[in-house]
Amino acid sequence: MKKLFIILSACVLAAACNDIVTYDTDLPDRFSNSGAPVIEAVYDIHDADLETPLTEGALAQIIHIVGKNLANPTSVSFNGIETDLDKCYCENEHSYILIPRVMPSAVSNTLEYKTSKGSVSIDFEISVPELRLDGLANEFASAGSTVRVAGDYFDLYGFGAEGSDASITIGTNPVEIASADENGLYIVIPEGTPDRTLITFSWNDLKLGPQTKKIPFRNTSYLFFKNFATTGFWDADLAASVVTDGTTEGDPESPGYKFWRFKNSYASWTWNSLGMGDGWYYDTPEDWATNWVFKFELWTNPAKPVPAYNAAANQGLFVQLNLKANVPLDLGGGAINTGGEWRTFSFPLSKMASEMPSSGDYWGFAFTIQPPTDWDVDFAIANIRIEPENY
Repeated sequence: MKKLFIILSACVLAAACNDIVTYDTDLPDRFSNSGAPVIEAVYDIHDADLETPLTEGALAQIIHIVGKNLANPTSVSFNGIETDLDKCYCENEHSYILIPRVMPSAVSNTLEYKTSKGSVSIDFEISVPELRLDGLANEFASAGSTVRVAGDYFDLYGFGAEGSDASITIGTNPVEIASADENGLYIVIPEGTPDRTLITFSWNDLKLGPQTKKIPFRNTSYLFFKNFATTGFWDADLAASVVTDGTTEGDPESPGYKFWRFKNSYASWTWNSLGMGDGWYYDTPEDWATNWVFKFELWTNPAKPVPAYNAAANQGLFVQLNLKANVPLDLGGGAINTGGEWRTFSFPLSKMASEMPSSGDYWGFAFTIQPPTDWDVDFAIANIRIEPENY
């Protein structure tokens, strides 16, 4: 039996060795070039079937170049900006290239591909995004604190870069930039900055030239309820259970005024409304329907996000402004979780009200929770106001 095992083992080993030495010597060399590079088509990395050729791309997009002699590139550039070849994978007929997330100084709409055998250029437009500046993520942050600026592409336009002409100022004083990269822009509000301050952002746009935009910091000019002292609540007991000032256990830090905190369970389909009335002490702007917005700050307990508005059932959070129709507060996307921080939300005022009160009028306001399912929530709302959309 032992002799038979040795013979069988030898046969298996001989067969295995025979497999090893008889491999196909005609496999193509995927990493050598026979001439200058040739680009036949460009596709998005996700277009696995190569169905939709591209003539343009976007910053930070990965593209798939199909052609010949594409191995071992020495340089691949878009609008004169070279990509990091360590982040690319290139073979003779296929090359996977990351478009640099860098703003060009000039736009040539050219893709240039170089190897040791030569080079090729093709027309390939790179869409350059405009700066998006929405405002402070929390407009009622405290002076002296570090605040995220809501928007995108700040790093591309030079904010935070040494020697850049992009700037952030309050009056003539520069505002410190804590960090600026593709993950966001964070600034430090100077100590002692008063309410109703405007922060000025300046930058240069490749197409539009020099640009400037002002965003508000703690605009208290049109606050609906500053301390609730003159507010007439329709249900005093309900109001007493939700009005707080940041000193109750579990409260978020007060943004400077009293606010509402809804920490409760609400059964599905129930109508839970906090209504109130007060005098309107402001001169209503004539352009309120075209250039004004309805704003507030929202805080959520990280463990209990606000469920999404259910459009099909028309259930969720509602606002009734000036005793007109109840308007849903569709906060966008799925459940809203601010991570235990105050976050500013903004809506066109024309969406929230069909008309506004005149100075001296009595007016009403209601905030309603009508959940499509049983809700167990813990969130707060502060600083309900209107203000200009643009300054």
